Amino acid sequence: MKVRDFRVGWRLLINEPAYSGAAIAGLAIGFAVCILLLGFVRYCFTYNAHLKDSEHVVVVKERRNFLPRPEWRVRGPAALKRVALASGPGVAATRSQTVEVAARYGGHVTQLELRVVDANYLAFFGKQTLAGDAGAALTRPDALVLSAAKALQLFGRADALGLVLHIDGVPFEVTAIIEDEPGNSTVGFDALLGPGKHSWDAPPQENPVEPEWRELHQLYIKLPTGADPAALASLLQDAVARQVDARAPPAWRARAGGKPLTDIAVTRLSDVYFDEGLLHSRAGGQYGNRPLVIALGALAILILLLAGTNYVNLAAVRTMSRQREIGVRKALGAGPGRLAGQFIAESLLVCLLATLAGLVLAWLATPLFGELVNRPMAGLLDAQLCAGALALGALTGLLAALYPAWFAWRMPVGETLNERSGAESPGALRLRRMVTVFQCGAAVCLIGLTVAVFWQADYASSADPGFDPAQLIVVTLPAEPDSVTAQAFQTELGRLPQVGGVAAISEAVGRDDNTLVQSLTHNGAALKMEIKPISANFFALIGVHAEIGRVFKAGLDLAGSSNVILNAAGARALGFARPEQAVGRFIDGDKLVVGIAPDLRYRTLREKPEPMMYVMNAAQPVLLVKAAGDRGAAMDALALLWQRHFPNAVFDAVTADRVFAANYSEDRRLGKILTVASVIATVLAGFGIYVLSAYSVERRAREIVLRKIHGAPRAAIARLVLREFIVLLALGAAIGMPLALFAIERYLSTFVERAAMGAWPALAAFCCVAAVAAAAIARHTLRAVRLLPAIAFRH
Repeated sequence: MKVRDFRVGWRLLINEPAYSGAAIAGLAIGFAVCILLLGFVRYCFTYNAHLKDSEHVVVVKERRNFLPRPEWRVRGPAALKRVALASGPGVAATRSQTVEVAARYGGHVTQLELRVVDANYLAFFGKQTLAGDAGAALTRPDALVLSAAKALQLFGRADALGLVLHIDGVPFEVTAIIEDEPGNSTVGFDALLGPGKHSWDAPPQENPVEPEWRELHQLYIKLPTGADPAALASLLQDAVARQVDARAPPAWRARAGGKPLTDIAVTRLSDVYFDEGLLHSRAGGQYGNRPLVIALGALAILILLLAGTNYVNLAAVRTMSRQREIGVRKALGAGPGRLAGQFIAESLLVCLLATLAGLVLAWLATPLFGELVNRPMAGLLDAQLCAGALALGALTGLLAALYPAWFAWRMPVGETLNERSGAESPGALRLRRMVTVFQCGAAVCLIGLTVAVFWQADYASSADPGFDPAQLIVVTLPAEPDSVTAQAFQTELGRLPQVGGVAAISEAVGRDDNTLVQSLTHNGAALKMEIKPISANFFALIGVHAEIGRVFKAGLDLAGSSNVILNAAGARALGFARPEQAVGRFIDGDKLVVGIAPDLRYRTLREKPEPMMYVMNAAQPVLLVKAAGDRGAAMDALALLWQRHFPNAVFDAVTADRVFAANYSEDRRLGKILTVASVIATVLAGFGIYVLSAYSVERRAREIVLRKIHGAPRAAIARLVLREFIVLLALGAAIGMPLALFAIERYLSTFVERAAMGAWPALAAFCCVAAVAAAAIARHTLRAVRLLPAIAFRH
């Protein structure tokens, strides 16, 4: 292979713009997708790799089995740091607490992720200070350390030293700026604050143990080489059992169901992203599924393989049209190596140009890709990934040149000089057709599943929640609901002319973040039931009536009343054969059931309504506001009132229907991912059919002309060309539609209540792929119909 081969290849690309554009565009799409997916795989498998000694640092995690939802969380009692340091020589440790706070600079208030950390936190992870003295800042109670990106966002400049930021109304001076954490970091933050007593980190007072064991921190412990993390976990578990679990109330032990009250474990910092326990917690969206990430890597290679196969097919078609050139070169003594060098040079040129175009496409698509995978991917395309992409492009070029070079070399010289050699082995042709069938099947499957996901998400988002949310606004208070400020805000809110009523509830209908569970006793049996504290006017505000008995009424049911309301599932859980039998009966000693409420959708359609008991308590953190007229006007008035009462808090109000829609945001995100995958699969399938139809017409040109000479009409010629592709499309549908139906059923099986859609998504997918296939075949079908004898028999 010589430089002259590249010049010849470049001239050929310029002289054949249609071929060049198709080849480069098809490969560029494959490279762009491959680069993004492999970049994401690298992002996941290098999580925390930039941190100092991440292989030797372990993270403490705990699971509290007495809570309604026992789940692993990255935290543990603060005193475990002291226990770890005393476990042996060479052990180091640091702690942090992550809180979401409201930060104000000037008149602007924003949400800030703040870490309250030990003074050795930055040194422990080897973080670099860009400006100021971060070590000294973490020893001062009024000093703040900001990341460079957050300083730029808050103040409009990276040099923010000396500026003052108010957090929950308390002033803090920015005394240090440190480097930004990459997106794939467990210890990422907006700001750091040294240890101290702050208004937002007070431990729960109902906990009976000492404060040091009551406070929960993220704990990072660095072990010496050769130390056993399991032995450390056992030591920490024993300490918690002695100091915390042994002092817990008996009621907590009953809730744990015979398990330890608290489970303690450790996981390496380098492995925490793929931790199975954390993945299945409510914070699981922050962690990765290892098999899924590996599958995405395999998908990246598969997409590039399909795009490369399409290019090889197109190059083979082009090789057939260069028979005379190939024959002349072979007649003049060009050997296999010389001939292969020319094809390798041309293939390398095409693939490297496609790689560069793919990098540009990947760069443009990175923000969308980050949104789809729900990860910060801003630094995805670094120098290392770009170099790897170019190397992959060169390797693809080398491999893609092998088949056209072999195909050209096996052409007999005499026939190629007369352009009569175009035969291809049956096995090679069969492989081309199998690839096309696979591409069509994959496109049908992905499009069908995409349609089903969006269909189900729309159905679920608009499902009847048990009341009309159209005029309702959900407000989450930033202060204790029984505080003077919160009470004054609620009172004035009810007086606004744009507001038709205000009710209080422990958590918004459709949101399941704050769950209260209580143990009840009835007829000698104990059971757990979810408790929903509400104000007396809650049901009246949302327009819901009791199914049996009555609901709470303002003026009749006073604060502290022992009257309760059950849902039907709650009545059955208490042992009543029919819900109406519970009305008028006392449960748990002194609680009088006054009515049976209809089921409201506090959870998604994936979950059945749970037993629930409503109790009277108007001091709740969530307010439900009913607009008297236009909901937008009510929202504006609410924002102004919020600013007067909570000037240092971020406005937290959302329409009720958006609360329900948020439950299916992950489904919609999945739908967007599948949409992109479907478009790519369909483009690849269409490109493959386009190439195969070009090859088919080129291979059968003399046959077509002979048929026309013997009187075959144009319709017969069109049927001749189309027949092959109709069969291939039918085979693709036979593979793709059952797979689509299977995937749809698996997806829908996660819902207790689902949309009725039958086979329509799969049929719609087939119609989409058929339309693309028809467009891909049309040009070459028309070419076959118009093919002239003089063209087919030039010699």
